[in-house]
Amino acid sequence: MKKIFAACALVCLLSLPAFSSGLLFHFGAAITDIKYSETLPPDEPKKATLQFTGGFGYELSFTQNIALEFDLVYAPGGTSYTHPWWGGSTCKHTIKGYGIGLPVVLKISFLSSIKPYIVGGGMIGYTLSQKETYVNEDGSDEWDLTDDVNRFQYGLVFGGGVEFGLGSMRFYVEGRYIMGLSNLFKNPWPGEKATIQNIFIVVGYKI
Repeated sequence: MKKIFAACALVCLLSLPAFSSGLLFHFGAAITDIKYSETLPPDEPKKATLQFTGGFGYELSFTQNIALEFDLVYAPGGTSYTHPWWGGSTCKHTIKGYGIGLPVVLKISFLSSIKPYIVGGGMIGYTLSQKETYVNEDGSDEWDLTDDVNRFQYGLVFGGGVEFGLGSMRFYVEGRYIMGLSNLFKNPWPGEKATIQNIFIVVGYKI
């Protein structure tokens, strides 16, 4: 019943006359982290990593304040943590990956000239590479984890921003939180799960 209701709502939305449309281009920072089902020990602190993101999209507006946005983005991911090493030193592990993300979000804005807005929707992605490196006083090494993770990922997207005009161009600043729902582990132990937890902060322009 829920699927039928969702399908009917989508058909009704797409049947509305388009008010306007435009191409979107953006780039910015990605604060990436991984949430694990198990709690790490206190002496193994985990930190998010700072990476780059960018992409483009298409906005299809149905009214002056309601639109659907379809994006194609470069989607990085990862985290870092340290643990005790021999002789009182530490060993730092960094997990980094990148892939392609396809978010689809509903955008609701509130004003006409300077337009604050909120977005919400879903995202699917495909992992192209996943690697882990470690560094300690004895040296460093790297492992390729690409074949050990689920290549296809999905999750929810929430965020907001503000759009404004400069001359004939429209610019925007936006933040998004990506909450992964799928398990990164390809062959997890019972109850073992790791999910993507990313924040994207971007600037962009609309044609």
